[in-house]
Amino acid sequence: MTAQSSARSATPTVTRQPDGLGKRIGEVAEITVLFDAKPGGAERFHRNAAKIQDDAFQYEKVVGTVHDFRVTFINNDTQVIGAVTYDGDFKPYMADIFANAAPWFDEMFEGVAEGWPGATSPNIVDWLATKIVEADMWYASNPTMTVEDTTKAQKVTQAFNALLDTASS
Repeated sequence: MTAQSSARSATPTVTRQPDGLGKRIGEVAEITVLFDAKPGGAERFHRNAAKIQDDAFQYEKVVGTVHDFRVTFINNDTQVIGAVTYDGDFKPYMADIFANAAPWFDEMFEGVAEGWPGATSPNIVDWLATKIVEADMWYASNPTMTVEDTTKAQKVTQAFNALLDTASS
């Protein structure tokens, strides 16, 4: 077997989440939501974008399983896409983000997404499920590395670089 064919056989399998919507590769999963934007919703979001961006670092540290998350307005600001790559299963992730980041989601989508029930609504996950569009293709560069694994790897790299810098001084 050549190196190329053995690499091909080691390619991770993309599956559907076992307990919900979205794709999954190894430890990493994705969901994409598509909301209709309220009239003036994009303007409201853009007015608050700097604070929403700043708050992302606070809330995502609390959640601790998000690799990346983005919000994008499309179709002349009539629709908004939210796309996230995260660790783990769908249902625990949904419970975690709304238990730990509900104020941030309301900050983003209240007055922006048509029909937004509020992040503390008992029906938020059911409502959100109607807005999820499954990816036709999705790629994750490190599907076996969780956010925690990546954070550890960064710390090891920083420590190793510091050691090399000290040794070369």
